[in-house]
Amino acid sequence: MSDIKIPSWTLPIAAGIIPAAIAWGTMQAQAEATAEDISRISVVVEKVQEESGDNTKSTALNAQAITSIADSLARQEKIQEASDARLAHLVQLLLEQNK
Repeated sequence: MSDIKIPSWTLPIAAGIIPAAIAWGTMQAQAEATAEDISRISVVVEKVQEESGDNTKSTALNAQAITSIADSLARQEKIQEASDARLAHLVQLLLEQNK
């Protein structure tokens, strides 16, 4: 006789243990996957922070360059106005001399 006999009162317990074990294994797998996702996302966030810092520096430098160019153009405009005034005065003198 090589029969294995299980008491009937253990069947509900066994039926409950199997789904509990499957659920526990699923939760463990999800926890591991979540940990991997967190580590991957933290690396991405660090890279984004570095790049945003670089972008902030580039934006500041671009703003400074634009301000410098605008100032330079304003100075050139003033110089051009002064040159136009001198040229107009010179033309006026030449016209008076030719009369």
